[in-house]
Amino acid sequence: MNRITNNAFNTNNKDMKIYSYLLGILLMAGVLLSCERDYQAPPLTEPEYTGTEANMTIAKLKSLYATISDPTLIDVDYIIKATVTANDISGNIYKQLYIQDETGGINIGVDQNSIYTDFRVGQEIYLHLKGLYMIVYGEQLQIGYAATNANRIPWEVFNYYIFKNKWPLEENAKPKTIKLSELNDDMVNTLVKLENVYFPDGGKLPFSDTDATTNRTLKDGDGNSIIVRNSNYADFANNLLPEGGGTIVAVLSKFRADWQLYLRTADDCQNFGQPIPGETPTEPGEEVTVYYKESFGTKEITESVKPKIAEYTEFDNKDIEYSDASGVTDVRTTKTFNTPHLWFPAKKDAYLTIKKVDTSAGANEKLALQYELTANLFDAGSEMNLNAMTVIVDGKEMPVPDQTVSNANNDNNKVYTVTLTDIPAKKDLTIQFQAKASLNTFGLRLDNIAITTAPEEVIVIKPKN
Repeated sequence: MNRITNNAFNTNNKDMKIYSYLLGILLMAGVLLSCERDYQAPPLTEPEYTGTEANMTIAKLKSLYATISDPTLIDVDYIIKATVTANDISGNIYKQLYIQDETGGINIGVDQNSIYTDFRVGQEIYLHLKGLYMIVYGEQLQIGYAATNANRIPWEVFNYYIFKNKWPLEENAKPKTIKLSELNDDMVNTLVKLENVYFPDGGKLPFSDTDATTNRTLKDGDGNSIIVRNSNYADFANNLLPEGGGTIVAVLSKFRADWQLYLRTADDCQNFGQPIPGETPTEPGEEVTVYYKESFGTKEITESVKPKIAEYTEFDNKDIEYSDASGVTDVRTTKTFNTPHLWFPAKKDAYLTIKKVDTSAGANEKLALQYELTANLFDAGSEMNLNAMTVIVDGKEMPVPDQTVSNANNDNNKVYTVTLTDIPAKKDLTIQFQAKASLNTFGLRLDNIAITTAPEEVIVIKPKN
């Protein structure tokens, strides 16, 4: 009897535990459902700056520290109000934030990756400057810190000095449309737009080499050029440069005397695929056939001793022979002409001989030789004639007419296109360029040699458009 009672008690006790357990699950589920049903995300609050108003502009700040050479502490309560114009969203800009107000732009070195997640393009900010430093890098001023890696501001310190105001609006970061011929130091580190420009290596080369930051050349239709500097860590580094003409939006920078552009993203290359600026569109039936073309490559010449023709390996045509009997003509790039070209030094006999050019396919065509020539007329009062460059084709001296150029006429570094007709069509053509010491008084630059079908209208010497 007792055993039956105990068994009944044990059974009831077990049932009670099961019941209690199930009841607990139901209550917990109810609580969870109730919590899930009642949960609301905390509201996002638009950032609002309530501190002291701005009392300094970027242009004024630069003028105050224009003469510094070492990191200099800002010990005055300066406050700047500005807009973020560029960040590190693509990886092309590294640990930098570019800001701009109505007077100019400046970059801030910040020791942090993925700054873009906190500071979007178009974000209005107030930057308290007292306690930060003015830094000089590449002869340009920037805001940074002292005794840190690359003088960058530590992230925690940076967030102590900078304040957001309102939501970021990308349209607040408006680029200014400029021309390459109008660059000035007031534009340094500002967001700019360049229309009707093109990459000479469009469709041929990627934005960057795989192992290092790479300079690519951007040109306009007037022969002006500028460096586009691309990081091999950019998410568009492996993309081919766009073909044809188009528009670039970028941060305009300067390193010492070299103007540079920094793309923020691949989307800063806009509307490419248009006709290349400066080229005259051909009418139907007037297509030009190219039988030979030499641009001397695209690689920047960084060596202090420039390579002579016999040493140079970056010619476009590997099956053509290039030589210089004088041994003084070299290949170089400069700040103004940042793609390779030949330099014929002043007051020296200098040569270029090109052999094994095949124009035989143009036997039924009228052929023309074109090349670009520039006189180095840096000094006031300098003047010379472009026919100082003699051209001999297949043993015959070509008639190069007079074209006097001078510093007074703003011809220094002006590119002229020379067109010579009656070029033979043959298998093994030799072309010689000879600059005589007695005539080449200031130095000549030779570039972009081509043999093509002759245009209908031949203008022998004209400024390059």
